[in-house]
Amino acid sequence: MGRPATLATPPRFDRVVLIPCSAGSARQWKALAEQLPGFDPLPLDLWGHGTQDRWHGAGPLSLAEEAAAIHEACPDGTPFHLVGHSYGGGVALRFALSHPQRLRSLTLIEPSSFHILKDAQATDAHLLEEIRAVAAAVNHGVTCGDYASGMQTFIDYWGGAGSWASLSADKKAQFAHFAVHVGHHFWSLIEEQTPLQAYAAIDVPTLVLCGTCSPAPSRAITRLLAETLPRIRHRTIRDAGHMSPITHPAEVNTLVLEHLLMTSATPAGCRQRAVVAVRSAGRSGSCDDGHP
Repeated sequence: MGRPATLATPPRFDRVVLIPCSAGSARQWKALAEQLPGFDPLPLDLWGHGTQDRWHGAGPLSLAEEAAAIHEACPDGTPFHLVGHSYGGGVALRFALSHPQRLRSLTLIEPSSFHILKDAQATDAHLLEEIRAVAAAVNHGVTCGDYASGMQTFIDYWGGAGSWASLSADKKAQFAHFAVHVGHHFWSLIEEQTPLQAYAAIDVPTLVLCGTCSPAPSRAITRLLAETLPRIRHRTIRDAGHMSPITHPAEVNTLVLEHLLMTSATPAGCRQRAVVAVRSAGRSGSCDDGHP
């Protein structure tokens, strides 16, 4: 008689945790998740977004509080990849600072870590005030009850002048619903007490992306992080703004996937073939080191 048949152990795919931007949801990552065969994508919702409850209000909503959701989603201790955009990038960066050993890789798409602008050169000091002005407009709208006016400033700042006017009435109402949460986010991003130099301790393969047409504060933050983190690659998306994962998904998703493949636990041969395939797909909209 032959040997009894045995069941092969299925391969364990690398988990990829995906953190969206303010006023977004896990649905933001649908296109990217569909391009991650061989990975286990896990898009998360922020407090008050998607399927998540509203913040309970028992204390300030800090970046560390948001990052706690990543712990809850990945309790087994297995290293994973972490991707964050805008506010989600700020949350991802804060998690990486506290738990670098948990990460295989880190991808930051214009992380809105405004607090590090406090350590910028004097010539960039005005950039934090620029952000404070946007935050003030949102907070004023919340305080007086005109949520839509605050979110108009927010949407037009990040999406470009006229972005709010181009939205349907339903979309405007949807964004107005997030005004309180956006106000919380600005507070946590600006008032975070971590100095820029502390992020030098994140010894994790990191990719940071920025659009060439993004607001100056975002471009400054990605540059400062590129000068500080020890294992970081800085790439730009030509002609893209802050919402590049939505407006330029082909370029962004290709770069993210390449970074995941280069840092994954899959066998080297398979990984290299996948990288070659990704590169052959073309990414003419990107450029190295922040230069167009």
